[in-house]
Amino acid sequence: MAAIAVVLIARYGGVLLVVARPVDQPDAILSLASHEWERLPATAELASQYPSAVVLLTLPQPATPDNCHDCSGRVGRLRRLGVAADRIRILPLTAPGTYGEALATLAFSRQEEVHRLLVVTTPYHTRRSLAVFRAVFDGHAVQVGVEPARTSPARPDRWWGNPYDLAYVAYEWTAALYYAARYGVVIWR
Repeated sequence: MAAIAVVLIARYGGVLLVVARPVDQPDAILSLASHEWERLPATAELASQYPSAVVLLTLPQPATPDNCHDCSGRVGRLRRLGVAADRIRILPLTAPGTYGEALATLAFSRQEEVHRLLVVTTPYHTRRSLAVFRAVFDGHAVQVGVEPARTSPARPDRWWGNPYDLAYVAYEWTAALYYAARYGVVIWR
């Protein structure tokens, strides 16, 4: 069984990480921190498609180039992409990583009565993000979906072919194992 898993990951490791789960008429669109060059254009496009949705940005504590490449420039970038400033909310994190982003978003969702949430992230991060948010939101009346950034340079079907894909896929599979052990989040549910 382990050998089959290794073969599947070797061949389909990138493709298996990418999912899209739409949410009809989201109340909130969340762009996860970091990789702004991929995530913010997709977030702005969705904000245009769903003009009544609030746009959420998470803010790691402390923000560093490793966990948020351009934290200080994100609101300006969204505004230049056509998102009105009064639609944008910043969610400070009290816990690290995607799990911390989910916790902060749950707190916001409970306070602001969000019922439909659409998470925007990089393609390789979609499966783990969806699993984490669904685990954190379990038992709450919030429908959670995920949208991969379509402007990403990711090539899931050829993930072994360039350094960006190779590094990101290796990172995500390692993170999936860590999240399963640390938080009990399994990416295949």
